[in-house]
Amino acid sequence: MAHLRGTADEIRARVPPVLDAWQYMRDNVLREGLVEPELKRLAFRYLAEDPETADFERFEGRERLVLEWAHAIAWDSDCADDALWERLHASFSEPELVELGCAIGFALGQQHWERTLGLPPHAGIS
Repeated sequence: MAHLRGTADEIRARVPPVLDAWQYMRDNVLREGLVEPELKRLAFRYLAEDPETADFERFEGRERLVLEWAHAIAWDSDCADDALWERLHASFSEPELVELGCAIGFALGQQHWERTLGLPPHAGIS
C-alpha cells in the first residue's frame, strides 16, 4: 500500500527544489557521467536485490568490482579493505570512484525511501 499518493516524481514534485535536485542527480550522475551507465545500472540492480546480481562469481573485471563496492557501501563497510581499494584504484580513476560511490549511495537511499512510501522496488532509477 502506498503511503503517499502518486509516482515517486509526483511525490518529489510537492517540493519543487527536491524534484529539481533529483532530476539533476538522475540525469548527470546516475544515468550519465564518467562511469559507464551499464555499470551503474548493475549496481542499482544489486541494491534492489535482483537475484541475478547476488553471485559475484558470475562477474569479472569492473562489473565484479562495482558489485563488491556496492555491497561494501550498502551492507558491510568492512569489506572495503585495502585489497578492495587496491583493485578499485587499478580499474577506476579517482573521479570515477567518487562518481560511482556517490551514485551507489544516492540510489540506495532513493530505493529505501521509495520502499518506505510503499512504492515497488526499482532495479533501475525511477
